[in-house]
Amino acid sequence: MKLLNKIIDQCVNRASGAYKGYLSPKIPKQFTIPLIEEVGHGIDSIPALLHKRLHRDMPRLRFNTPLVICDAITREIAGKKLLKQLEQSGARPRAHIIASNSYAEVEQIFELALKRLAQLESPCAISSTPFDQKYGAIKCGEKRFDIVYGVGGGSVIDVAKYTAYKLNLPFVSVPTSLANDGFASPFAVLNLGSDGTMTLSANTPLAVIVDIELIKSDDSGYQRRIRSGVGDLLSNLTAVLDWKLADLRGKERFESYSAYLATCGARLVIKELLAPREDLFYSAQFLEILACSLMASAEAMSRYGSSRPASGFEHKLYHAYNELTGFKLRATHGELVAVGSLFSCRAHGQNLDDLTKAFRTIGLPIDEAGLQECGIEREILIAAVAAAREVKPGRYTILEEGGVEKLLTALSEIYPAKPG
Repeated sequence: MKLLNKIIDQCVNRASGAYKGYLSPKIPKQFTIPLIEEVGHGIDSIPALLHKRLHRDMPRLRFNTPLVICDAITREIAGKKLLKQLEQSGARPRAHIIASNSYAEVEQIFELALKRLAQLESPCAISSTPFDQKYGAIKCGEKRFDIVYGVGGGSVIDVAKYTAYKLNLPFVSVPTSLANDGFASPFAVLNLGSDGTMTLSANTPLAVIVDIELIKSDDSGYQRRIRSGVGDLLSNLTAVLDWKLADLRGKERFESYSAYLATCGARLVIKELLAPREDLFYSAQFLEILACSLMASAEAMSRYGSSRPASGFEHKLYHAYNELTGFKLRATHGELVAVGSLFSCRAHGQNLDDLTKAFRTIGLPIDEAGLQECGIEREILIAAVAAAREVKPGRYTILEEGGVEKLLTALSEIYPAKPG
């Protein structure tokens, strides 16, 4: 039955034109890295750029029925413009607005995207983890679309990316935020209802197109998003320390090149922050470096085949803290992993001077006042250190090496509680 569903999938979607060449459906992980990665300023036409790059190797390839996923805000920022560009290129685009990163949003898109045989599925073949097996089956019915664009921040990109994976269609990421490296990674963070918020495997994007002019904003949350992206990137430094430790103990295989990709951008951003320029948050050079560095971080994960190059104790801490709050965080992902990274660095016995200076420059927490400003509660943070042992128990980190007390000591040294 599984083979029959795959055959039906191929037949109906190649006959309708939804599947084109070797791009769709993709062999799992065929795209180790995106085929197209572009960081520019004021890109004239995203569809034209995509067509030009693909035309070199596949001159007959053309996408006619794109699905553009955005939210109400990013539709105004970039979605309408992209829809117009697609129409001008001769395509027949359809927009879909989402409101959250819930799996229910993905299911709603299936109703729009599948013409018939919607019940046919083939099992997830890219990951054997329980949640990937539960949610990751591929839809084998006839599709109305031949490519998916995600236009927005983390939630939009994650929903669009996972939708494209489930529909077996190419995905183009057009981020409007640099709050984390998810816009270029092969993973999606989704709210699974009673199963909590989890990271699910998806496919690497066909293209990642970052227009710095779409990233810049004058809204109240803009600087915090940039700060969060820096925090997510700098946390790779301790994630790789944990990875090396796991390799030393014979727990996991370390890869130097993936580790270099994960950390080279972090070191470059620290260098920029140690010699700050005026108006850093709106510096085209800094934003371009940040975007490219986050893309390199995502590439490290894609090449290795898991989040290991960019996820150590600090990410286990984030997931534990998130669950303890009932998945109602006040702090951003980047702020929390940055905090975890700073006291993880102390537990590893590393020099903190440059990292602390970089945190101070960009405004990441370096003391109790900073924790409070971000909405990070000390009591929950302490509880999350212990609870982190239950998050990805197979991932060996400084927590497994030194124990809870060592991390709590490092926490109290880096973020001492206010007296009284």
